[in-house]
Amino acid sequence: MTITRARKAAPAAAKTEKAELTAEQFIAAADTAPPPSAAPAAAATATTESHIERERRAVAIVGKYVPWSAGAGVLPIPGVDLAAIIGVQLRMLSAVAKEYDVPFKKHSAKSVVAALMASVLQNTVAGSLAAALKFIPGVGTAVGIAALPALAAAGTYAVGKVFVTHFEAGGTFLDLDPTKVRAHFQREFEQARKNA
Repeated sequence: MTITRARKAAPAAAKTEKAELTAEQFIAAADTAPPPSAAPAAAATATTESHIERERRAVAIVGKYVPWSAGAGVLPIPGVDLAAIIGVQLRMLSAVAKEYDVPFKKHSAKSVVAALMASVLQNTVAGSLAAALKFIPGVGTAVGIAALPALAAAGTYAVGKVFVTHFEAGGTFLDLDPTKVRAHFQREFEQARKNA
C-alpha cells in the first residue's frame, strides 16, 4: 500500500510543478503573442508560403528533366526516341509525386502522359512531321532530329506543369482525366515553345 501512495504522490507533485510553469509560460506568451484575430491569418500565411515553396520546388524538378527530354528527342531511331522521352517524363512525375507525397502510379501516369503527348504530335504540324520524317533514312532523320527535341522539351514542361497544378489541388494519379486537362496542357505547351 505504501508503494501505491508513493506513486500517487509523485504525479501530484509533478502536476503542481507543471501547472506553475505553464502559468509562467502563459503570462510570458500573452505579452508577446499576436492578437487572437491575427493568429489565424498568420497560420494561413505560413501555410500559403509553404505551398508556394513546394510549388517552386516541384517546378524546379520539372525544369531539371526538360533538357533530358530534349536529349532523348535526338535519338535517331524512330520509336525509341518517343519511348525515351516518355521514360524521362515518368521519372520526372515520380520525383514530383514524391514532393507532394502522392503515391506514384506508373500505369496511370503512363496513360496520361501518352494521351497528352499524342495530342502534341497530332495538333502540331512540326510534331507530326518530326515523327513521320524520322522513318525516311538520311534527310528525314536529320529533319526529325532537328525538330523533335524542342517538341519533347516543351511537352515535358507542359506535362510537368499539368501535374504540379493537379497535385497542388489535392489530386492524385488516379483522378487525372487527360481530356479535362488537355486545354491546360496545350496552353503550357505553347508557352514553353515561345520561351524556348
